[in-house]
Amino acid sequence: MLSLTRGVVLIMTDVEQDQNRENLALVLSLSRSYQRFFRSMVPVFAQAGLTPSQWDVLETLHSKGPLSVNELIESLIGSSGNVDVIVKNLISAGLVHKTVDREDRRRRILSLTSKGKTAVAEFYPVHNQALATVFARLTRAEKRKHVEALSRLRKQIMPATQAGTQTN
Repeated sequence: MLSLTRGVVLIMTDVEQDQNRENLALVLSLSRSYQRFFRSMVPVFAQAGLTPSQWDVLETLHSKGPLSVNELIESLIGSSGNVDVIVKNLISAGLVHKTVDREDRRRRILSLTSKGKTAVAEFYPVHNQALATVFARLTRAEKRKHVEALSRLRKQIMPATQAGTQTN
């Protein structure tokens, strides 16, 4: 098949066309599933006065303990693009505290305040119930199967900038 991209003619084999369709189908399926999940959870966060990104920060600090800003960014589920704004809002709300690292004064360490710990403890049951509702139609075996498949996928994904340098 011939394909025109920016004035360049690409010749693709049937196998390449199939791979392209499969890759696109996988990306669309993952994206649409995430979007649907995200939209179903937004009202749960809103009722608690949180955004999903704020919960991501609070839950990460709860589970991992105090972290530097960079460590937090590396640990977050969502986008790290507006972490500074999220953290500032959580500090203003009294949920997170920022201190200077004693060993490296250039680093800032974030931790939950007692109010933040209470907020996490109070929201966890609500969050868990919402997740139970979202995933109610899946069996335990199906959940495990999806987790295993997505874990394998996550481990195999490489940055696009490295993909071109890999050999098959």
